[in-house]
Amino acid sequence: MFQNKFLTVLIFCLIPFFDSCRCAKEKVPPKNFRPTVSADGIKITFHPESPGMKQIQVSKFDKSSDFISIGAPARIIASVASSSSGRGRIVLFESADINTLYAQYLQSRNALNRTSKNLQRIKDMYQNQVATLKDMIEVETEYGNAQAEFAETEGKLRAMGFNPVELGTIRANTVLLISDIPEGNLGAVAKGKSVKIVFTSFPDQKFTGVAAAVGDNVDPLTRTVKVRVAMQNYQNKFKPGMYAHIEFSEKSSSGAVIPFSSVVTVEGNTYIFVQKDPGEFERRQIVLGNSGIDKVGVIKGLEFGEEIVVQGTLLLKGLSFGY
Repeated sequence: MFQNKFLTVLIFCLIPFFDSCRCAKEKVPPKNFRPTVSADGIKITFHPESPGMKQIQVSKFDKSSDFISIGAPARIIASVASSSSGRGRIVLFESADINTLYAQYLQSRNALNRTSKNLQRIKDMYQNQVATLKDMIEVETEYGNAQAEFAETEGKLRAMGFNPVELGTIRANTVLLISDIPEGNLGAVAKGKSVKIVFTSFPDQKFTGVAAAVGDNVDPLTRTVKVRVAMQNYQNKFKPGMYAHIEFSEKSSSGAVIPFSSVVTVEGNTYIFVQKDPGEFERRQIVLGNSGIDKVGVIKGLEFGEEIVVQGTLLLKGLSFGY
């Protein structure tokens, strides 16, 4: 009897011991799968079971990805419609100031034509000794002033992105948009090139327009050039002053185009991470070309068919540069 009680007590005493052993076995810390960094941070190698590998995604880039979509904000600055009187067309601008300026341009053009004809008439009269030298000087001065006024109004309109001569040839039921394109992206813009347009008022619809003209000067402060886009005014639904976003498609000069998520910048230098083998990455310095909304062209540093990191670059940046 005593022996049975002793065994019972012994069993109860040993149960916690075995439980603690089992718990200790279950709480064995995982193996250390920290990535190794070598060659001054250029080479990073992950163990296949490393948690960091779950954060990294790679993608192969080839010539099927060689287009950049360059986007820029825009707004409708004018619409061309048929006159209510049925006599020709009428141009409606987004502001009264531009309306006034365009009217001044038309008046100065008429004045220049008038003074030019008057100058020719007085010259003929002077040669036939019917007009005096004073008459010649007065009409030449008048003609010079008309030229200056015409040049001033035309220059102001061109600075706003308008070509006054072309305004007179635009068909009715057309709207004109102006967009400021960065100087570095001008290679993507050319007269006659098709563009995609999305209006703030109609966010779920995409429309097509044409780059009608590229500005004559670069803004010294913003380093942008004005580009005028023309598109059909479907059912007269687009009004001067409406905001939009336009997209130009550009063929990269190198043919290599990557997402911005692949690029890291350190101390003014730009890098990507190329996967050499599964779990093995190489930091590489690159030279960028024109950039789009979410992609950028690579001029130097990337070959077709290579796999680069498109997600997880911040992790690799920290490991590579010791952040």
